[in-house]
Amino acid sequence: MNEKTMNRPLSEAERALVERYHSLIYRVIGNLHLGADAAADLYGDAALGLVFAAQQYLTEERLQKYRFSDVAYSRIRNALLRQRHKARKAPVVLSLDAWQKDGGTLYDVLPDGRNADPAEIVTRKEHKQVLRQHGVRSCKVYRFPVYAAPGKEAA
Repeated sequence: MNEKTMNRPLSEAERALVERYHSLIYRVIGNLHLGADAAADLYGDAALGLVFAAQQYLTEERLQKYRFSDVAYSRIRNALLRQRHKARKAPVVLSLDAWQKDGGTLYDVLPDGRNADPAEIVTRKEHKQVLRQHGVRSCKVYRFPVYAAPGKEAA
């Protein structure tokens, strides 16, 4: 979106297009399989994509050769994917002291110089499982004795 389109109110024709094709937002969200939580968070971005499509469609002649639904679908989809990409690139903040489901902390899976024995490195399957559980893309995982969480017995 640019300054010309975002700093002016919608014309009657643009408003009519947005109202008529409002249901397209739900179709795009459904087609992207975003899930209920993500869909609720991204609805505003999808609506802005629809508004932008209406403004562009009526002001740019090159878009008139296409159906409005095609232009709007593309703009809505692009807005959602752009936000999804930003969310995926955002860093994940994890507490090293927080107790995990397995009774350990992240300190248990982070390497340290004293425990770098290759025999203690976990298998690939265990490594992938840890990555999925903690939502990180890469890390080295080592086996350490897991001390019991408060109120639990050690494994």
